[in-house]
Amino acid sequence: MSRRSLVIVTAAAVLAAAVVVVVGAGSGDDGGRRPPVARALELSQCRGLGADDAQACITREFQRLVAGEHDPRPAVKGIAKTVRRTGGPLLSDCHGVMHTVGRTYARDAGVTLATLMDYLPKDNDPGCTAGFAHGLVTAVAPQLDTSRPRESAAVCADAGTRFQLYSCIHGFGHAFMRVYGDQLRPALGLCRALGRASAADCAQGAYHDYWFAVAGADDATLPAEAITDPRRLCNAQPRSFVRPCWYRAFVDNRPEGFELATPEDLDGLCAELGGIQRAGCITAAAVIGPADPSAQMRMCAGLPEPPDAANCARGIKVQNLPDATTAEYVGLVGRCELFDLPARPACYSWLGKALTVVTDGEFAKMGCPELRSSSARRQCLRGAGHADEALVTFS
Repeated sequence: MSRRSLVIVTAAAVLAAAVVVVVGAGSGDDGGRRPPVARALELSQCRGLGADDAQACITREFQRLVAGEHDPRPAVKGIAKTVRRTGGPLLSDCHGVMHTVGRTYARDAGVTLATLMDYLPKDNDPGCTAGFAHGLVTAVAPQLDTSRPRESAAVCADAGTRFQLYSCIHGFGHAFMRVYGDQLRPALGLCRALGRASAADCAQGAYHDYWFAVAGADDATLPAEAITDPRRLCNAQPRSFVRPCWYRAFVDNRPEGFELATPEDLDGLCAELGGIQRAGCITAAAVIGPADPSAQMRMCAGLPEPPDAANCARGIKVQNLPDATTAEYVGLVGRCELFDLPARPACYSWLGKALTVVTDGEFAKMGCPELRSSSARRQCLRGAGHADEALVTFS
């Protein structure tokens, strides 16, 4: 049984007795709006099932909540809220499950490239919500004009926030892969055509789809003779795409029975790698570490080599704290003081950039200036100033 399947089974057990109300917005037979309706999220039916059946059961339940909705976004928001409140394994796995839910909804609702932005969620949740968004974009893949990728992806310009723009571009990476049957080379060519500001984030979506295919997830199809070892695959990629290649390599393909909780675990997973390959691997390993960003910070700070600690910081999941206050974010960034002095600038800079993205710019204005030292404030603001550039490694 794969690590991913174990996660799904555990999630089903955690929620087996839960009946949570989520709110969806309905539509009448004539296409008009009607008042929101309440639907119960009931996962007790998923208890006791085998791994694959449990995954299918959870997916069907989420699909039921959005099916037939003129606007699926309230229901998706309800699912995301419930899953965040529950936490645990399902929170980590919800993004992938919602890929399938989004694709199915788009197919059934007749979503097109022209109407895509009418359905994409308008919040910064990187888990369930972003997964649904990426599923929507993947579903319109057959409609893309591969001779004009920039024109197809131009719809992303209507995204309301920096995170939503990133999520849309990432989704096109998935879509480009589906156009070419999960063949990396042509899909990455379309990503490059989007320009420097978007290429790496599109590429991360492409590699994400590739790792889905390796795991047998989201109906992705693994090409014949595909490379399934991230060390081999990412070593063969252009330097600018190495980090995107690594970023999700372990999320859906975690080594069987492996739990990452200590600096030694990070070092062991990336043993004998060097340069940009080790940098990408360390970040990818950090992503499957503790779900609590504070615990991740302690783990990263325990790495003896400053470059490793700095690259580990890129995997800290600030996105797991969507409802944190500015003071709580400041407290988290302040933990960069745990790092050895040479690694601190990279820690402050990356977290300043990431938090500026997830707070729609608020952290740059209200958070960075509250850090204790002038050096910390300067590095935080420096990272925040690059928030409009490619994010490269981001959830």
